[in-house]
Amino acid sequence: MGTNVDFKRPDGKQCAGYYGEPEKGSKAPGVVLIQEWWGLNNQIKGVADRLTQAGYRTLVPD
Repeated sequence: MGTNVDFKRPDGKQCAGYYGEPEKGSKAPGVVLIQEWWGLNNQIKGVADRLTQAGYRTLVPD
């Protein structure tokens, strides 16, 4: 459901992450999901996908 993305941090540097957007699109509320010690793995992507299915825009910075 989500996709790997690159986005700019506030300091202008690039950051990788995982982003999911529900059918509501940009008007949906958003969640920033922080991964565990093991980083951006399939388990965290699954949590992000479930939040997206529940109607939230979800960003997981790596």
